[in-house]
Amino acid sequence: MLKQTRQIVKEVYLKTKGKPFHLSLKESLLDCRIILDVGCGSGSPIKYFSKNFYSVGVDLFKPALLESRNKRIHDDYVLADINNLCFRPNFFEAVLALDVIEHLEKIKGLRLIKTMEKIAKKKVIIITPNGYVPQGARAKNVFQVHLSGWTVSDLKRLRYKVNGIVGLKLLRTEEAKLRYKPEILFTELSDISQKLTYYFPIMAFELLCVKNLHKTECPTIQISGKNPANVLLSDV
Repeated sequence: MLKQTRQIVKEVYLKTKGKPFHLSLKESLLDCRIILDVGCGSGSPIKYFSKNFYSVGVDLFKPALLESRNKRIHDDYVLADINNLCFRPNFFEAVLALDVIEHLEKIKGLRLIKTMEKIAKKKVIIITPNGYVPQGARAKNVFQVHLSGWTVSDLKRLRYKVNGIVGLKLLRTEEAKLRYKPEILFTELSDISQKLTYYFPIMAFELLCVKNLHKTECPTIQISGKNPANVLLSDV
């Protein structure tokens, strides 16, 4: 009887618990074979799932690129300023900016989004905190400072589909750490709340924003060789 009760509780919990954000990200990339991860840093969320695509990471902070390369998160790397991306239009099937645009002033963030939409053939995916979340430099990386905040309405005006991730905003501190203890309890509450905040993103700590571009007459990408994008910098 006790064993059956435990099984029932487990099944109810799994049905109630929201989907981890990296699984939502993975699902968004199922139809993409080559992606660009803008401002990839040292630990892009794509590390959480097995890839079925070729990925290129670009960042201006060289130590972060080296760390990411050591972890083998991406296939190729580019050391470059994301404010001046010079890739061919429509080359990458998906372009990602995961926890990036909040590190730019609003006008530069909007300019980056426009550039990403030009580079991408199929879709652009953005993850950013819900509203302004203060953050200073980390690990001597001045590019980690938050300079802007983005709301659900901001991204919807740009025609992005917006869902909430990482659970309720009120459960998290500035650095996405749990606000309350015991941690094990509030971790579970945050996970359960994810099912609600996914559909009501205004309540979420972070936003997952996807824009399908529906471009026509784009050339078919032929992936061959070690470096199909021809963008790898030898000094990274």
